[in-house]
Amino acid sequence: MKKLMALLVALVLTFSLAAVASAEGETWYLGILVHSLDNEFWAQEANGGILFADSKDDVEYQVLITDGDDNKEIQAIKDFIAQYGDHAFFVADPASKANTANIVEVCEEAGCHVTILWHHADGLEPADFESFVAHMSPDDFVAGYNTAKTLFDLMGGEGKVCALYGNQGEDSAANRYAGFQAALEEYPNIEMLDMQVASWSQDQAMSFTQTWLATYEDIDAIWSANDTMGLGAIEALKLEGKNGEILVNGCDGIAAAYEAIEAGDMACTIANNGYLLMGYGAAYAYEVATGAVEAFENPVIKTQAVLVTADNVAEYKAMFIDGMPEYDYTDLEFCVLASYPSFAELEAAE
Repeated sequence: MKKLMALLVALVLTFSLAAVASAEGETWYLGILVHSLDNEFWAQEANGGILFADSKDDVEYQVLITDGDDNKEIQAIKDFIAQYGDHAFFVADPASKANTANIVEVCEEAGCHVTILWHHADGLEPADFESFVAHMSPDDFVAGYNTAKTLFDLMGGEGKVCALYGNQGEDSAANRYAGFQAALEEYPNIEMLDMQVASWSQDQAMSFTQTWLATYEDIDAIWSANDTMGLGAIEALKLEGKNGEILVNGCDGIAAAYEAIEAGDMACTIANNGYLLMGYGAAYAYEVATGAVEAFENPVIKTQAVLVTADNVAEYKAMFIDGMPEYDYTDLEFCVLASYPSFAELEAAE
């Protein structure tokens, strides 16, 4: 029998193990690890893992919610392995950078396989573990650079900008901000007024923006490391009637960001495409778990992402928000922007 398809209606998602797998052959069990389903991008990631599972007759899945808690995440993995043994495999958006090493070690001891998304512990290389199939993430430096450059070009290459940083200690926040700084160096007539750590929070971003509006007479743009903070900045601008006048960007590609672009309140975002990221992460882990591939030569992968502006927002909103993308998971190169044998070689290339 074919397993039941997951029911995915907007972002109200109910997850459980898919029903009975094919009676013939082995069954493989996919653990999809995400922080929560309250955040739209994480829900998009979970849907991506389900899209992959639903493409295979021999895969059942479970979405494992970690609440951003390292211990809860490790226990969820151990419990899943205890139930399904070496036929368990995982795709994980880890609770923290440090926990990536713990995830890999637990999977290594159990003889299971995992693809890690976004976070990466220093010195942790896929080639050093049989369990560590691949690491995937969009290129956060490029995202930070492209969103900043879009703002600066719309400013005509001159003016004043403030910046909203994500969480301290997170790779994504640091790399996006590094991209922003790289773009800033190319525009000598743009003045940096201030940067504040808003920790991915809409409320904190709104508060900092209100302070900036009270402090600085002229602000031309607010660069934001993600959509949620960008939306917080826009809330503050609306209170002063300055939305659309002071430029704001986002990054991730959530529904509210597309709507803000359509309304003229946000200049751009980056569609990091959680569907693609987690779906192909699961596909890579499946290929090694089932023995179809022994190991990948270039397991450090930067995935495709798209700059979304007023010019193309309708197209990508239809694909990622109003609809659901479709992928051919036999074409593993489709998701790849660039790939490297190791993090050491990635760093050398940068």
